[in-house]
Amino acid sequence: MPKLIVHNLKTQEEQEYTLPQDTIVFGRTNTCDVELPIKSISRRHAEIVREAQDYYLSDLKSGNGTFLNNQKIRPLEKNLLRSGDVIRIEDYEIRFLLAEDGPEPAVEEDTDTDILEIKLIKKMLKTLDADDTPSIEVLNGVAVGKKLLIPDSKQEVVIGRDGAADLTIDENVISRLHAKLERKWGGIVIVDLQSKNGTFVNNDRVEEKLLRDGDKIMLGTVKLLYRNPKDVNLEVISQEISKKKKEAAMREAERLAQKQLEEERLAKEAEDKETARREAEAKAVQEALDKEKAEEEEKRAAEAPPAPEAPPSPVQPAAPAAAPSAPGKPGFSMAEKLMIVAGILVGIAAIAGLVMLLLK
Repeated sequence: MPKLIVHNLKTQEEQEYTLPQDTIVFGRTNTCDVELPIKSISRRHAEIVREAQDYYLSDLKSGNGTFLNNQKIRPLEKNLLRSGDVIRIEDYEIRFLLAEDGPEPAVEEDTDTDILEIKLIKKMLKTLDADDTPSIEVLNGVAVGKKLLIPDSKQEVVIGRDGAADLTIDENVISRLHAKLERKWGGIVIVDLQSKNGTFVNNDRVEEKLLRDGDKIMLGTVKLLYRNPKDVNLEVISQEISKKKKEAAMREAERLAQKQLEEERLAKEAEDKETARREAEAKAVQEALDKEKAEEEEKRAAEAPPAPEAPPSPVQPAAPAAAPSAPGKPGFSMAEKLMIVAGILVGIAAIAGLVMLLLK
């Protein structure tokens, strides 16, 4: 039973699925087994199908494609899944784990890249303890389902149309002796035997190639799958180590940045406290000085002799007061005064003339 860990790269949310069915469908609708609600994801985007003990990933002709370990897979093509493989559909990363496997929290907690690398390698190498024999299986055509085991005692096996071949495939596109698998270079190598339609490994035509677990072999139009549980996929290990190292480095950088910010905050608080303490001390000293000065001035004022009394000043004669002008009467101008005097003189002359007339 596989375990799927679905990680949203944008929101960083993670969800775990353990689904017992033989077909698991991914898509944006809620009718899918694993719903991925993004518009850019097709309604039925991809699926995982169980065949015997193996699981295969297929893209269901989606609009934006499906990626397996950073490689885009072809629509409707079956891709063998191994524990630890990473499927990417738009903003989602889906880690495929077999039931006996699971995420290792200890690896996530490590930040030392050397320790991290050792743990990841140990994780990948633990499959070497399995006592499984390499095999090759026919996936289509008249011999579909036919499987050949390659025990350690067997140095080479021949594949072809000939009945004497170790793996006989009676198809016209297959040569009588089409290809052979032989133990070489510390693994199993496929060698093309000058076949008419050629030998292809993962869509690349080859004359001789070291096989890895999960490699897809094409002999003409006949597809075969090579399995070797003891094989170690160095590319997957390298990708996993690189990813984990990057994540560990980012966590370490974030931790150091937070530590630096905390140290700066504590230093600022200490500086503010020291400044406040110095200001309080300066204020207290100034207040003490002001108080001491006020006390000294008060003491001097109390001890000073009284000032002598000043002699009385002589009495000065009072100045005559100016005659008050008659209230309500305005003063006359010089011309008016002359006219009044002239009038008085004329009147006196008239009276004198009158007296003289009477005396005659």
